[in-house]
Amino acid sequence: MGVMPHSRKTSVHMERPPSPSGSWLLGCLLTLAFLQLPAQVSGDADKFYLAPLGGTAQLPCPLLLWPGMVLSEVRWRRPTHLPRTAQAVLVLRDGQDSDGDLMPEYKGRTELLRDANSYTLYIRNVRLEDRGPYQCQFRVGNQSREGNVTLQVAVLGSDPFIHVEGYDAGWIQLTCRSMGWFPKPWTEWRDAEGRLLLSLSEDHSLDETGLFRTAVFSRVRDSAPGNVSCTVRNEVLGQEKTAFMVIGAPAPTSLSSPEVALSVVLPILGLLILLGIWVICKQKRSKEKLLYEQVMEVENLLEDHAKEKGRLHKALKKLRKELKLKRAAAQRSPRLCLSGWRRARLHFVVVTLDPDTAHPKLILSEDRRCVRLGDKKRPVPDHPQRFDFVVSVLGSECFTTGCHYWEVYVGEKTKWILGVCSESVNRKGKVTASPANGHWLVRQSRRNEYEALTSPQTYFRLKESPKCVGVFLDYEAGVISFYNVTDKSHIFTFTHSFSSPLRPFFEPCLHDEGRNTAPLIICTELQKSEASIVTKQEEKSQANGDVSLKVNPSLLSPQGSELLPFNDTWPSNLSPALQGFKAPSL
Repeated sequence: MGVMPHSRKTSVHMERPPSPSGSWLLGCLLTLAFLQLPAQVSGDADKFYLAPLGGTAQLPCPLLLWPGMVLSEVRWRRPTHLPRTAQAVLVLRDGQDSDGDLMPEYKGRTELLRDANSYTLYIRNVRLEDRGPYQCQFRVGNQSREGNVTLQVAVLGSDPFIHVEGYDAGWIQLTCRSMGWFPKPWTEWRDAEGRLLLSLSEDHSLDETGLFRTAVFSRVRDSAPGNVSCTVRNEVLGQEKTAFMVIGAPAPTSLSSPEVALSVVLPILGLLILLGIWVICKQKRSKEKLLYEQVMEVENLLEDHAKEKGRLHKALKKLRKELKLKRAAAQRSPRLCLSGWRRARLHFVVVTLDPDTAHPKLILSEDRRCVRLGDKKRPVPDHPQRFDFVVSVLGSECFTTGCHYWEVYVGEKTKWILGVCSESVNRKGKVTASPANGHWLVRQSRRNEYEALTSPQTYFRLKESPKCVGVFLDYEAGVISFYNVTDKSHIFTFTHSFSSPLRPFFEPCLHDEGRNTAPLIICTELQKSEASIVTKQEEKSQANGDVSLKVNPSLLSPQGSELLPFNDTWPSNLSPALQGFKAPSL
């Protein structure tokens, strides 16, 4: 097994006989002889042709040629595991190279030369992937013969390196490493006298280039000085590499008797124990000191908290007392309430509705000052700021300072909710309205039954049901007051310290079996006292779901159109119901 010697090479050519008749007779004889050869010639198929990695491989075809034999095609290919399939390495047709169906990895690396008896395939820059069987095929006319050879690629790796892995009870653990071998190398250890040493284990692995890395482990006695050698051999190439390590003799004073070991270990162990006890005691004292400081700090905090709690209780008690006195004074003095309502009206503002916050069932007028509950949801965009559960809508105005007052006409509605809420209130799903959640609202639940949505709720009755409700906000003072514009009386007041933007809140509530279909109407100017007068005949129309409003005829448009146009269809009987409400001019 080895590299085949180079034979004399000649370029490929086709010999031509001197005369046509002689050529025809010679061709027939050669073809007849070619047909007498066996269909498959093994030749040197069992012999490996060796080539070094990166070098040039020579693969002679085992098929022999007779002098003057003319071949129509010479083909070298790689057999595959599939029957009747092979991949072309080099093809010569009629004396010319044909690379149409060649394997891409062989293009530019192969050459075919002919000597006296056969053809030889040369493969330059040999790779590991080139190893394996090859097949040459000679074709004369429609007849062909095939022969097989095998290419073996071999690599001589790096010089081995020996290093000490460790020491255990008089044994020196050694490791011998080397890399870049192919095929897998053979290894052995020998001592200073040339005797084989036992290999404890061997580790052979392939690197990213397909070459073998090897690591061989052994051990020697520390009492056996001399050279220790590690040999790594490539059996295909018949070459090897050896590394040596010198094991020195132990020093005369390096005794390993148990008495010497105890004399060294026991003092060290005693010192370590004493050091450990001292560290533990110190940590224990530090923890006790830290715990004592933490206890004292907690006691001081509790004492300060108790003092502060006492001061807060006294201040709260004083504020509640003052609030109680003010409410009692307000109940005893209607004139005082009237004065507060008149001062609030000095800060009148015009409020409009924000359609982007309206529940899909709510229908808003074009001027955004009226809102009522429809029968079905409208196809509106589902904005994050839109209410999707409670049938509510917010005002477009956003208040962060100052005093503001607006009035809402409720007429004969049996249910409504009005007030102020924080800009950041939750608008999706069921909402629990309370000052803690950013709502300061008053609700009419039944006729002459009202409640402030405090926590818990505050229930009360009014002497006269309001037809128009005034809402007053004093941001800096933290006051939200509700007034009955009909009889100029005070309804309820919230107190709170505001820190976020506030917006007006409107909810016309459900239809209440047809008794609550009238809209909520935002007033564009201050209402007069006669705006709350409703006749008995108009009250009858309320039962049919109409809204009774007293309208100043001079406020209607010249064309006689409806007072408030809406996006959706409003009841046809709304116009008669608008009598009885003196609406402000737009």
